[in-house]
Amino acid sequence: MQLGYLAVFYLIGSIPVAWLVAEMAGEEDIREQGSGNAGVMNVAINVSRLAGLMVFLAEAAKGAISVVLAERWQLSDWMVGLAVVAAVTGTRWSIWLNGKGGRGNTLGVAALLVLAWQAVVISLGVWILARILTRSSFWATRCWLLALPLTLGLVTMSWAYVVMGALLTVIYLSMHNTETDDHAMIKKTYPSLWAFLTTPPRRKKSTTGETRESLMNADIKK
Repeated sequence: MQLGYLAVFYLIGSIPVAWLVAEMAGEEDIREQGSGNAGVMNVAINVSRLAGLMVFLAEAAKGAISVVLAERWQLSDWMVGLAVVAAVTGTRWSIWLNGKGGRGNTLGVAALLVLAWQAVVISLGVWILARILTRSSFWATRCWLLALPLTLGLVTMSWAYVVMGALLTVIYLSMHNTETDDHAMIKKTYPSLWAFLTTPPRRKKSTTGETRESLMNADIKK
């Protein structure tokens, strides 16, 4: 029965929202673009920011629903923790995308906000401090991930959620590298994340053969 619950949460996480949104937008396979990640930021960068927002909301809903369902079914703390891990696993290794998918960051954070929002706030403080000290979003994120089991333990006082945090850390670190980091890819074209968010909507490839990247660079220089 418990394996059946976990299968349900895996299937919830495995819904390939990013791939579906990109397909509906008439784009090529999102896994063949940018970082190759079927997730929020890769869709926002290579499809549109509106499409990225749609994926963000859907992924957040998947995370929140997973925790709400687990609690509604009155599962133990251990099963609730495994439910979140199963949903993130489904997002990362989706059965519908032949074992590929997104990183599950949005789903995971949304689930943690429902489960123990205080731990997310503390982790955000860790990220900000690490960002100031290292001047690197990449290393700040790694510090946040490594601190996650401890912050969950301090807030929940439950070994079940410490183990959940440790498993999530392992999953996220296995996908976190500079070559496919979405924020690093943004900086290849935009001077900052703020510039990416505020630059006028990007245009498709023009009839003169200009690439999307060159058009985006032109927008920034204006």
